[in-house]
Amino acid sequence: MSTVRTRVEDMPPGQARTDAEEGISWAAATVERLDPLNTPPRLPDIPKPQADDDLKPFLGHWSPYGPTY
Repeated sequence: MSTVRTRVEDMPPGQARTDAEEGISWAAATVERLDPLNTPPRLPDIPKPQADDDLKPFLGHWSPYGPTY
């Protein structure tokens, strides 16, 4: 990015230089926003298992609510 900025600084004043500076600013802001290292890592929120939706399909004839006598 520094090479591009150096190149733009060498441009004569005018609309082309202004447009190039705006493009560089936009690109730098976009990179800053998308960089995953700008925020601390965190684990995803894992929902608590629900008896009917999450457990029942895997228990076969057993009850997800406990033993039935």
